Amino acid sequence: CDPSAPCLIDITGAYGFRLNGLCLNGGGLVLAYDAHPNDYDPHGGYDLLPPQQVCKNGLTVGAVSNIVGGYSGSGSVAMSTFSSWGPTDDGRIKPDVVADGVNVYSTFATNATSYGLDSGTSMAAPAVAGSLDLLVQRQTQLYGTNPPMLSSTLRGLAIHTADDADGAGPDYKFGWGLFDTKSAALLIQSNYVSQSLANIKEVRLLSGDYIEFPVLATNTKPLRVTICWTDPPGTPAAFSLNPTNRMLVNDLDLRVVSPTSTTNLPWVLNPASVTNAATTGDNFRDNVERVDITNPASGTYTVRITHKGTLVNSSNVVADQWVSVLFSGNTPQPQPALALGKPLVIGSNASLKWPSVVGRIYRVQSKDDLGTAGWTDATGEISATKTNVAVNVSAAASQRFYRVVQVR
Repeated sequence: CDPSAPCLIDITGAYGFRLNGLCLNGGGLVLAYDAHPNDYDPHGGYDLLPPQQVCKNGLTVGAVSNIVGGYSGSGSVAMSTFSSWGPTDDGRIKPDVVADGVNVYSTFATNATSYGLDSGTSMAAPAVAGSLDLLVQRQTQLYGTNPPMLSSTLRGLAIHTADDADGAGPDYKFGWGLFDTKSAALLIQSNYVSQSLANIKEVRLLSGDYIEFPVLATNTKPLRVTICWTDPPGTPAAFSLNPTNRMLVNDLDLRVVSPTSTTNLPWVLNPASVTNAATTGDNFRDNVERVDITNPASGTYTVRITHKGTLVNSSNVVADQWVSVLFSGNTPQPQPALALGKPLVIGSNASLKWPSVVGRIYRVQSKDDLGTAGWTDATGEISATKTNVAVNVSAAASQRFYRVVQVR
C-alpha cells in the first residue's frame, strides 16, 4: 500500500488459503504464497493473514454473519466460517474492522445483470469501501475539499466508532469491531455543529513536541479517545518464518488523564497469547491507539499525545507527523475568542500569544500602518498543538502592528 494514500484490503477467506500472487519486498517482486498450510491447527485459527493483508496504513476488513434484527451488543456478532484472523508477525492488530459478508445479496461478477446471494470477505470489504466513500461525501458537504480529509482520519473514524464484537476492546479475530457507518457519520456531523473541533482534530506534531488539550466528560456516558496516523514504511524483514521485527516507525503514545490525575492507557494485545482478552498498557506496535473509559468521572480530562525517539519521514529524515485525533462522549465546549495578547518585544523580536483550538491552523500577519490596505504574512501556517500558541516574529519597523487569523 502507498503509505501516503488511503487503502482498503479484503482479507480473503478460506482460512487464508486462497490468495497468492506477487508482492514487493525490498524493492523487488517476489512470489507471495498464501498462509502456511499447517498454521491453522497449531495456532488455533490465528496467524493466517497473507502478506497483502497486513499493511500498516490500510484498513483490513474481515467478514461476519448478518445480524438479524440489528446490533445488540458484542454477543450479537458472529464470526463467519471463512474469515482469516491475525495477528501480523510483529503483533499488530489485524483485521481492523469486520462487516457483514455472509449471504449478501449482490451482483455477480460474471454477469452484471445477474443478482444473487454470495459470501466472502469480498462481500464485507466492498460494503465498508462504499460506506467510507459516503463518509467522505458527508465531510465534503460540510467542510468542502480544501483540504481533504486525511486518510488516517478516515481509518480512525472506522476504528473509533466500531461496535464491540467480542467483548470490550480489540482482538485478533474481529479487530476493533463491527463497522458502524451511522455512528461515524454522526461524529462528523457533531464535530461540524460544535464549530470547535469537539470530536475530530487533525494535528501536525513536530519532532520533540507534544499535543495536549482538555475534554469535559460526565459520568452519564463513556469517554473514548482514538489517535491514528499514517506511519512511514518500516524496514522489510529478511525472509524467515514469522519474523517479529516491528514495523512501526514513529511510535506515538496516547494518554488520557482524569480529573484526579489517574492516567488511562490505550488497549494492547499480546501476540504471544493470541486468545487473551485485550488489556491496557504502552502500545508500541500499532499506528492506532484507543482509550476507552466506561465510567468516567464528571470533570475535565486531559488528552496528551507524545512520541518516543525522533519523528521521521519515509526518507528517514527528521520530519513532522500528522495525527488524527477522534473523541466521543465528551461535552463540546465553545471556541475561545481569537485575540492576540500584548506583544512582548525584546530587541528585534516580538513574542506573541493567543488562545487556540488544538487542530486549528493559524497564521500571524503584520503591517506598519493601519491606514493602509493589506496585511503581510509574518509566519507560515501554524498547527495548534495546545490551547495557547506562542510564536516569535520580527519586530522590525515595517511590522509595528500584528494580527492572528484562523486559516481553517
